[in-house]
Amino acid sequence: MKTSGKDQGDPLNCALTKTLLDMDFSSVSDLFAENGTGAPAVLWNPSIYDLSHLVIKGFSEFMRAEDGLAKWAKKGDVDDLDIHPFSPWVMVLEPVPEQSDFRYLKYGTEIAAMFGRDMTGHCTSEIGGHISDFFVALYAAVIIRKQSVLSVHEPPSGVFATVWRRLIYPLLDENGEVHMIAAVNVPDNELSAGLEALPDPALVTRQDGVLMYANASARRLFGEPVLPRGHISDYCDMNIELPADAEGFARAEGLNISQTMGSRNQVLVHFELLTSATFFRGLQYYIVQMKPN
Repeated sequence: MKTSGKDQGDPLNCALTKTLLDMDFSSVSDLFAENGTGAPAVLWNPSIYDLSHLVIKGFSEFMRAEDGLAKWAKKGDVDDLDIHPFSPWVMVLEPVPEQSDFRYLKYGTEIAAMFGRDMTGHCTSEIGGHISDFFVALYAAVIIRKQSVLSVHEPPSGVFATVWRRLIYPLLDENGEVHMIAAVNVPDNELSAGLEALPDPALVTRQDGVLMYANASARRLFGEPVLPRGHISDYCDMNIELPADAEGFARAEGLNISQTMGSRNQVLVHFELLTSATFFRGLQYYIVQMKPN
């Protein structure tokens, strides 16, 4: 396994894992500071009162139920696990000892949509950078401690999320050994939260037009975005022109209003497009609101 930090080799014995086990997070803080982000929060064996997000709290209640964790621990086929309504945010991983890594057996659709890639069948180290170093070490620590852990971290600026909140549980086999890890992984994003409340489709793109986010109304109309992410015009199957200078457009608080044709329920519909630009975590994005006429 290749890592970007100083700790390479067996994650069960690496220095970063040991600091997580000892709850001395200075090395973790230094790792994130070197990459320009704040230190993550790590809390071992959190109580239900430590969990504020409804999805995370609901998942925790399920796992703490009399048959919840036991059911997960005894089943080898992750596709049969009863995790509704948490499935869109659930990850299941297995250790890959020969590679000193962890492979995703399940990767929730909401996680993939925000991250921009479906990691099912891939390994944590493939994420790259300090984030994969941190999570390989944290998953290894979960195996050793055999305890749940809550982590909250700031992703790299290119990810369309402010923070990721992750609650991780070890799954034990009949011998009491950890054979899988289950986690619920929920992004927090104050910009997308506002867009979700809009009754009309709203899309967020990078400066090059690559789709980063589609609100619930857009997903109902155009379907789930295909991964890896494509251009906004391909997603909507209509021609959408964006201003050439996103930064200048954002600073001028510009608003473009245009008309285009699209399909809604197999019927051609006129759409009014309201295009604006904004800064989010130091990067420029376009926001396209689509109002059917």
